[in-house]
Amino acid sequence: MHTTLKGLVATAITLSMTLAWASFSASDDADDPAYNFGWNLTDNGGTGFGNWYEISTGGGGRFIATAPFQVLDGNRSWGLFSGNGNYAIGRPLTTTLPAGQFTVLARHNVNNEVGFTGVTVYDGSSEKLRFGLNPFNHTSVYYAFGSSTGLINLGIELRGKRLKYFLGWDNLGNFTLTVNHLDGTETGTATGNWGSSVSVSAFGFNNFNTGGFQDFIFDKMDVVPEPASLLALGAGLAGLLGLRRRKA
Repeated sequence: MHTTLKGLVATAITLSMTLAWASFSASDDADDPAYNFGWNLTDNGGTGFGNWYEISTGGGGRFIATAPFQVLDGNRSWGLFSGNGNYAIGRPLTTTLPAGQFTVLARHNVNNEVGFTGVTVYDGSSEKLRFGLNPFNHTSVYYAFGSSTGLINLGIELRGKRLKYFLGWDNLGNFTLTVNHLDGTETGTATGNWGSSVSVSAFGFNNFNTGGFQDFIFDKMDVVPEPASLLALGAGLAGLLGLRRRKA
């Protein structure tokens, strides 16, 4: 009987964590069939995200990237061209997350002499964090939150490189931002706090440059709840089952 109860507890914890993960996770990939015929705002691949929406349309636009020097993974990626000014697009979560993890692949195919290219994190209409390349610095990832700014220096040329960004945050506003060079060993990390009572609702992708062949490429977005939250859920369930066992 003891072994059976332990097995039931373990199964219930695993199931609860799996269901919680499935309920709140979000992912999309430019190789998804939704983008077989281009990239419209209503082309909604993957799960857990709402439709794309435009943030800034100052002269640029969006495209599906297929050239080898553009694609980050698979056969195609999403691209933002700057054109006569800039372009930025957003992707909302269907469920906001007070604590979670976000990963995305990126390539900054820009001269990096005019404006920011990279990712922004939103709570409603409020920008909580931005990270990517800022003008005239080609070896460091720039990040800004509130009135604070910083650099993650990888010590190599970052323009045109395949990068992976990882962002983790908790319900106290603490965040960790990590960038990895996918075709090398370079990596760097920064930490900060964007304030409490924040629930991440959307991610923005930005190209604030000017001119031809000034593109920001990104791909493979994944969002999951903070693992600690799921562990707490599982531990709580285990406690309830344990209490029921003691009463029995």
